[in-house]
This record gives sequence, C-alpha cells and structure tokens, in this order.
Amino acid sequence: MNPNDLDIYVQNIDDVKGLAQLLNEFNLKTKSNLSYFDVDWLSSNEEPYFTQTFPSGFTWTKGKWKIHDFTVEVVQISNSAGIPDSVTGEGIWEGGKYIWELKKYVEFENYEIPVVPLEIQLESNIRRNRQDRIDAILNALRTNGYDKELLGNALSNTNRERFKELL
Repeated sequence: MNPNDLDIYVQNIDDVKGLAQLLNEFNLKTKSNLSYFDVDWLSSNEEPYFTQTFPSGFTWTKGKWKIHDFTVEVVQISNSAGIPDSVTGEGIWEGGKYIWELKKYVEFENYEIPVVPLEIQLESNIRRNRQDRIDAILNALRTNGYDKELLGNALSNTNRERFKELL
C-alpha cells in the first residue's frame, strides 16, 4: 500500500508549533484562500497551522505541507468529542488517548520512529469503511505477525467477533 501522505500525531499544541517552525521552508508564501475543509489547504507563513472545532465538539490543531510532492500533516487532537476509544469494548481509535502508551517503533534510516500499531489502525479503518486499507492491514498482520492481546483490545466488541479467527 502506498500512502497518500504522512500523518504525524503529537500530544500537545506546542509540538504542532515546533514542527511548524521546523517545516516553515515548505510554507506557502501567501495565505491559502482555501477552506480548512479543503483537502488542498496548505500551511503558509501567515498561517502555519490552525485550530478547528467541528459541530460535534471534535477539536484539532493542524498544519499541512507539501514536501517534494508528498503531503505531511501534523495534528494534535484536544477533544475527540465522543469518538469511541476504549480498551474494554468500544475499540481503540488511532487518534485517541491510548496510542501514546501503545505505540510501537519502526526503524527508518537509523531512527526509531513511534507509530500507531496496525492492530489499532485496523479498528480505525473498519470504522471508516476503508476496505482497501483493511485488506492491506490484515495481509501485513498475517504476513509479519501481530500482538494478539493488543488486537483483542483494539477491536470493538462487534469487530472482535468479526475477526475472531485472528484472536
């Protein structure tokens, strides 16, 4: 699976500000006329990031850059507004509070990069009805192995039943 972008989750707004400062050479020179809801919105010198609250109460702070034709997003979620995120039945959400303690590391060019485990991403993509991603994640889990306990905790009760052969 080829990713469309790189999503970097951070725990606090100061981390968004710090990464925006590091990535400022990729800012647009003038502020984008596009809405934050537009997938083509990009960070600018005037507005390197924004904070947005949706009608549900979901609130995030986000910056977005094009780096050599590849999109990089930095996101901090301050209010998940009721998106299910539980290790006891509702399933773990890839943008929720549990990802920080459950992160895994992958090595990339001599760096250890923390990532949201595929076990958790499976639940998130089931919720989003992204069958292409579900299939790719299942293939990766079956091919490379997985943490059975984490998968059991990450899946909602409904999805745990659906994928019981993996548990």
